[in-house]
Amino acid sequence: MFERMTSDTLEFASYLETLLTEEGKCNAIQVCSEANYDSCASEFPLLECPGNDVSYAIHVDECGSGKKGGCGGFFDFTASKVTLAPSIRTALGSEEDHVKDTVCWTLAAEKEMIRISDSAKDYWDTYSVSPPVFYFGADNGVFRQYPASK
Repeated sequence: MFERMTSDTLEFASYLETLLTEEGKCNAIQVCSEANYDSCASEFPLLECPGNDVSYAIHVDECGSGKKGGCGGFFDFTASKVTLAPSIRTALGSEEDHVKDTVCWTLAAEKEMIRISDSAKDYWDTYSVSPPVFYFGADNGVFRQYPASK
């Protein structure tokens, strides 16, 4: 399992490096617009409660108990979510454009997160677990996670 997680992570890291080029950033920013989701301010397009397959610590009244027969959380397997570190939510100032650019260029990583996760599904099914969650955190406090969750 660790070998698979390592290989998927290295594949994702290699893809992210292509986005860090000036051309990669420019192409990604051009398609950004309103396509990002933030769990504090967005309705995710296709939230689902996958039942016992995925468990997530949340309030019981939001999506069941997470125990057998219930659901541990809502997830959207068609989107990633973006979260900003609390320190930059209140102190953007001159960094605002840099943060917006990072949110936009990391959106291109969403397709790769979904592709790697989908391609690994059969592997993880043999162990009766879901593919691991993908995370990416930039040095400026932008954090992207797939699958999206509240």
